[in-house]
This record gives sequence, C-alpha cells and structure tokens, in this order.
Amino acid sequence: MKFTLATLALGLSALTSAQYDVESKSFRLVLVSKENKINGQTLTACHVGAAIESLCLSKSTSTSKPEPLAASTFRFNTSANSSPPSGSDGAPGILTYKLNATPPIPSSVQFSYDPTTNYALPLLFPGTSENTQTFSFDKNNLLNVQGYVNYKTSPPKAGETKAYYRWYACQTYYSGYEYPNLVWVLGEGEPETPDCAKVNVKRVYI
Repeated sequence: MKFTLATLALGLSALTSAQYDVESKSFRLVLVSKENKINGQTLTACHVGAAIESLCLSKSTSTSKPEPLAASTFRFNTSANSSPPSGSDGAPGILTYKLNATPPIPSSVQFSYDPTTNYALPLLFPGTSENTQTFSFDKNNLLNVQGYVNYKTSPPKAGETKAYYRWYACQTYYSGYEYPNLVWVLGEGEPETPDCAKVNVKRVYI
C-alpha cells in the first residue's frame, strides 16, 4: 500500500490531537546558563535522519552545522483533562514541532538512549507514540521532567511528584551527525562527555 506525504501528515496530526488536544501558543526555547557562550542561545531542530531532528544550539557550530541557524518554533500540547500533580509545578504535556514539509508534519520529542553513556538525547519524531516523553513547564516557564519515585531509598519509594531540571548542552554524535545539542542526564551526575555546560531551558512566547 502506498501512502502520500499528505496522508501521513494527516494521520500523524490526528494521532497527536487524540492524546493531547490543547495546543499552546508558539514559543522559542532559550537556554539559561552561567556559561556566557551558551546563555541566551536558542534551540533549533537539526536534521539527524528521515523526518528526525535533534535540539541543537542555534549559534554554536560543529562539523554538521558549520553556520548558525535560526531558532525553531515549538508548541506545548496538553490534555483538557489533565492538571498539575499535587505539590508540583506545571501540567504534563508533550513538546511539539512542525517539520517544514508540504503539508507540515507534526512531531514530538522522545528521549533516545544509548546504554553506553549516561545521558539521553531529545529527538523529534513524527507524530506521537508510547515513547513520546512527557514534560512540564513550571511557573518560571522552565522545562522539566516530573517524577514521583524517590530512588535514593532502598527499596525506592513512591510519593510526592517532583520536578527535575537535568539539562546540559553537549557536543553529541547520533547516526553520523555531530551537533552541539541539548541533552538530559540520567541521574544526578554530570554528562561523561567533556566540556558540557549546565543549562535550564526557558519557554519564551513569540
């Protein structure tokens, strides 16, 4: 069976809206960091595969991105039936982006894991799936991942939901592409890749 690009886009759009039916206004994602060369940079969707993009730093350059790029436009989709968990900031939702195609293809962020390193790479894939990562924005418009299990006890204990901000900017390698990308550290440590910078990710409406 042969599918057209238009059919694929319509199907992915329906899939996204079925789970997260409230779309926010457009915004940029801006990095906040103590590193002067990182602070204030925006994020851009950078090609790493067929209809797949990473979240790279707009102004920083690399082998795969020798020139600065314009900031990308993102949206945050939530459910009409969801609300912030008790004791935490921000309702859960998914970070979305419309890939420049005819028609545009709606995409959402998933974490890509490599078991040989200690961070996950946020990637934009078409549509949504069970692997789509849920995020939140707090009262200061900072992007976070929420969890309700305390893994510092044995056995781990479920309890109050907490927001985590484990974002770094690192030089990464994925499928032959080398970019200065946003990454998510697994656990409390720093990325094992040298010269990463701690960042927060702020939503700034357009």
